[in-house]
Amino acid sequence: METFSELINRLNLTAENRLELDEVPMVLMPLWFFVGIMKRIGAEVGSGRAAEIYYDAGYEGAYKWSKVQIENGLKGPAVLEQYLNSMTNRGWGRFEILSLEEKDGRALFRLHHSAIALEQGLSEAPSCHWVPGAMAGSLQAILESKGNPLKVIGKEIGCLSAGQPYCEIIVEPATR
Repeated sequence: METFSELINRLNLTAENRLELDEVPMVLMPLWFFVGIMKRIGAEVGSGRAAEIYYDAGYEGAYKWSKVQIENGLKGPAVLEQYLNSMTNRGWGRFEILSLEEKDGRALFRLHHSAIALEQGLSEAPSCHWVPGAMAGSLQAILESKGNPLKVIGKEIGCLSAGQPYCEIIVEPATR
C-alpha cells in the first residue's frame, strides 16, 4: 500500500492552479462540505433519486480513473487495487477486497471507517451511495480492457451509517 508521503509526491499544482494526481485533475474540500452537498441534493430530489445520481457519478468517475490506469500499463486486479489504494490514501476510508472473481464480474469489498458514513452519522439507510457505483465502474473498465462483454452493477449490502461495523459492497453481473 502506498504511503501518504508517496501520494503527496504524486500531486502537482499546475501553472493554472489545477491540482493533479498523476495528471488526473483533483479538488480538495472539507468532508462536511461534500456531505452537505449530498444532503442538499437528497432533500431536493428525494433520497432514491439522489442515490441513483451518486451511484452513476461514482461509476463514471471510477471507470474513467481505471481507464487512465489501464492506459498507463496496469492490468486486471492491479487496476482495482491501485484505485482502492488511491481512495484509501485520499481519506475515503480503508478499502479491502474480500473476494474477486474477475472473469465472472463478481467481487465483494469492505470499506472500513467510511468518511461519508462517519460524517453523515447514524441513519436508517446506507449513505455511501457513490461507492457501489465506483466499485462497479472500476471492475467494468477492467472487464472491457480484456474484451469481456459482461456488464456489472454494485450494491451496498451493509453500511456503517446504518449501524454496521463497516460498509460492504458487492459487484455482480447485471441482470437486465
